Amino acid sequence: MSSRHHALMMFLPLLALSVPPSAGAQTATASATPARTSNLDAAARTAIVARLSTELRSKYIYPVVGEKGAAAITAAAASGAYDRIVDLPAFAMRLTEDLRGVMADKHLMVFDATNRPAPSVASMPAGEAGIVRVDRLPGGIGYLQIDGFANPWAFKPALDRAMAGLKGSHALILDVRGNGGGDPASVSYLVSYLVPAGKPIGISSIVWRKAGTTDFTRKPFFSEPTPVSFAGVPAYVLTSGDTFSGGEEFAYDMQTLKLGTIVGEATGGGANPGERVSIGHGVMAFIPAGRAVSPVTGSNWEGRGVQPDLKVPAADALATTLRRLSRPAAATIEAASPVSVFTPRTAPLNGGEAMLHRLFAGRAAPEPDYTLMKPDASDAGRAALAATHRRLQPLGVPQAIRFRRPDGFGFDEFTLVYPDHTLLAGIMLDSDGKFIDLIGPDPSK
Repeated sequence: MSSRHHALMMFLPLLALSVPPSAGAQTATASATPARTSNLDAAARTAIVARLSTELRSKYIYPVVGEKGAAAITAAAASGAYDRIVDLPAFAMRLTEDLRGVMADKHLMVFDATNRPAPSVASMPAGEAGIVRVDRLPGGIGYLQIDGFANPWAFKPALDRAMAGLKGSHALILDVRGNGGGDPASVSYLVSYLVPAGKPIGISSIVWRKAGTTDFTRKPFFSEPTPVSFAGVPAYVLTSGDTFSGGEEFAYDMQTLKLGTIVGEATGGGANPGERVSIGHGVMAFIPAGRAVSPVTGSNWEGRGVQPDLKVPAADALATTLRRLSRPAAATIEAASPVSVFTPRTAPLNGGEAMLHRLFAGRAAPEPDYTLMKPDASDAGRAALAATHRRLQPLGVPQAIRFRRPDGFGFDEFTLVYPDHTLLAGIMLDSDGKFIDLIGPDPSK
């Protein structure tokens, strides 16, 4: 997949734009940011609406719907509906509300990029590449909690170790109740563990719109060989209303391919991946430029969510599943299994430390070295490298760079050692060793 797209991506801190309204993360981000008056003038509002309308018409996955959204905010601006909004965050929120009101797309979002708290290494969740817990429960039941699907470079080796630890399980419980999304290639790799080995089968596709046209391309995802197989093993997928995007895709694929039973709540209902786009005046938009397509249904879960086979409150999903497996019910995995058998790796992925050295070596240059990225990197991706370059410019070269841990978002975290202090940084690369993003450096604690 082209790096221009962030397919079904929610959980990365710099791309956390696809949270369903019910999840609270989107509103929490806004409420945690101090309100400020930006003296947004009429010219700026006009320019923002015009640029956003152009981007919607050019890129939104459904051209007719994109035109409808663009027309709605253009008409609202012409009617004076926005004239009294002088605060940039408030204007971005109003545009999001107006667009979702006519386009009904939960991935679509407009936000004030200048007023969002910068992610820090300390805020990254534990785990490895989205894998949080792996447990062997009494009765030969394997349990896997996946809170996100990091890029395959980080996700696949972590999943392979997790599934090796569950080899021989008579049933699997796959918990995506807290899963906000991720890379569809990683989703399809997890599904691959449940399908019969042999001829690859189609798991899903993402249809992308070619910007500025009504032409489309399709990226299919097929099952792959896995080190161990759980084909034919009864599988249960736990869901909640907060399961979103790539987390929903996993549940949908498991359901439509008849590989497992969905237990819990209807999911959030977001199936249209996309990309961040700069609108100017400090405004960014996440514009869905793609749609997920199942080879079984020819459709997806957009707006409806994945409907569970066993509908119960999310908090009761684990206990319900254990009872169905004739095991003692437990409300939480901690009660069922006090200690996870999964340990995140203690060595970095190849290339992370070397990339940090290259970034520091080039920090004094006027511009970042864009050859560190893929040639087709998106504007948002290039902006991430430019922001990294600016953050590193005032820093000296560290005496040492030491691996700290992987994190739950797919970053490798490092300690940067200086004579009188240390800093923390997290870096993410793709499978070709190219730069994707960097968080920090932050003071260590």
